[in-house]
Amino acid sequence: MSIGSRDVRASTAADVVLRLRVWTRSFRLKFLPQGVLPVLLGSIVAWRETGQFDLAFFTLAIIGAACVQIGLTMLNDALDYVYGTDRSETAKENPYSGGSGVLADHLLRPGEILAVATLFYLVAAMIGAYLTFRVGIGVFWMALLGLFLSVSYSVKPLRLSHRGLGELAMLMGYGPTITLGAAYVQTGQFSVQAGLAGLLPGLLMWSMILVNEIPDYHDDVRAEKRNLIVRLGLLRGRWLYIASLSGVYAFVFGGVVSGAFPAWGLLAFGSALIAFRSFRVVYRRYRDPCAMVPANKGMVLVYSSTMMLFSLGLWLSNMV
Repeated sequence: MSIGSRDVRASTAADVVLRLRVWTRSFRLKFLPQGVLPVLLGSIVAWRETGQFDLAFFTLAIIGAACVQIGLTMLNDALDYVYGTDRSETAKENPYSGGSGVLADHLLRPGEILAVATLFYLVAAMIGAYLTFRVGIGVFWMALLGLFLSVSYSVKPLRLSHRGLGELAMLMGYGPTITLGAAYVQTGQFSVQAGLAGLLPGLLMWSMILVNEIPDYHDDVRAEKRNLIVRLGLLRGRWLYIASLSGVYAFVFGGVVSGAFPAWGLLAFGSALIAFRSFRVVYRRYRDPCAMVPANKGMVLVYSSTMMLFSLGLWLSNMV
């Protein structure tokens, strides 16, 4: 009898672990840096300008941004599945494009995903309300703008991702909006420098969306999701991605030459080799979704390394 009890407990524990893995997969944590690294950048800009840094406010801003990132990921996942955009089983698709696959693989239901996404948004809203009370009304306005951009990306009637405007919305939402908000949380004031620096994560996000849309091209065409890659076609879309990511480095270089960024900002070029490898894969294999995996993975690494190196450069510029 005791053996049977142990078997039951083992089976239950295994089910719990499996369930946790499924939910973790639905969070798509490999894309979490896109939500939190702009907070780091905005906070460093605020510290460089004013010398102010509140660790508690910074931590809350990071948690709030992470909740929005996970909530948005899950929201897009559920709506794309409901609207028929992402229905391919994960064994048949590029793991860096489309959704998490938990719906296509029938591991979770859309209602479950939407319920948990709502919880993440509620946590973020509570953090935003607290920071608004403690810091100022600017937190509310930036959070409201971020919420509008993130929700309108997938939700009807706007569905910006279907109108060729989703990429621009994510550039603004994941770029200047977050960095401005993060800097405001530290100082209670809006900063031109934070907004300008915020274009870097915005441009990186724009490039990431483009390279992730390339493997989804045929699914998006069938679902009438007329994003930029669908509108331009794969060949021109390939060149747009290469030009866009190249533009990230041109932006950093131009900012340093003009004096908008310190020379230490050139540390961002430390990710250029990874970017070049992504370019090469996209140039050669853009028609094969599975062969695009190294390019998509490379873009994730480019985003994180560029942001970390650029942020480090801004920090060092005040320390050296």
